[in-house]
Amino acid sequence: MLYVTGITGHTGKWFLDRLIKENYQGKIRCLVRENSNTELLDHSGLNIEKVYGSLEDKALLVSSMAGVETVVHISSILFSNNVMDAAIKNNVKWAILVHTTGRYSKYKSASEEYIKIEDGILKKRGQIGITVLRPTMIYGSSEDRNMYKLVDYLYRHKFFPMFGKGENLMQPVHAKDLGYAYYDVLVNKDKTFNKEYNLSGKSPIKYIDLVKAVSDTLGRKNIIVKIPLWISILAAKVYNAIDKKAIISVE
Repeated sequence: MLYVTGITGHTGKWFLDRLIKENYQGKIRCLVRENSNTELLDHSGLNIEKVYGSLEDKALLVSSMAGVETVVHISSILFSNNVMDAAIKNNVKWAILVHTTGRYSKYKSASEEYIKIEDGILKKRGQIGITVLRPTMIYGSSEDRNMYKLVDYLYRHKFFPMFGKGENLMQPVHAKDLGYAYYDVLVNKDKTFNKEYNLSGKSPIKYIDLVKAVSDTLGRKNIIVKIPLWISILAAKVYNAIDKKAIISVE
């Protein structure tokens, strides 16, 4: 029995797509929210059982993991501890956890929670096999939390504020590549069991070149206005203090 969280999400849909293409034969139990669109699950042709509920419901996690051998936790790292506790109580053999390269952020308040969660979980390897996958910035549709904001902003505005010189390297990864990678990890247990992988796009790209590529593709010819980094950080701090729903963070 395979147990999956986040299968209706941005990269989860591509994981499902790969399961369908490969005609996965095992039983799959998916935890989904009550308001989730499960149409793709319902018409997948796979042996899927749906469990409705929340990752915050620890009792539900424990009860719904009965008989499960492998867990693929695609949903937020913030619920990884709940998932792992339930998995261990059910003697699950292997957990594949999708976390984030955000743990490497030099901005302490952005990385410390990720590090605390992940390092605490990795100490449990004596009780369960743990494979950790850490995507970089994800793109591919309006469901991503980063790139789509950039695309949308460039589409709607002529001028684009560039924080710093834009020479910093980024390595975005497409949601499809991630979803397919989850499957490759799952079916190659002999190689991936108890391993850790950072999952990125093929090649790094300078931030300014990324912005120009999006602008050119949109046909917008945006005008880039470079702002010194120290001024940008100060402005972001003020902006975040004033607006709790700020679209730009100091990180």
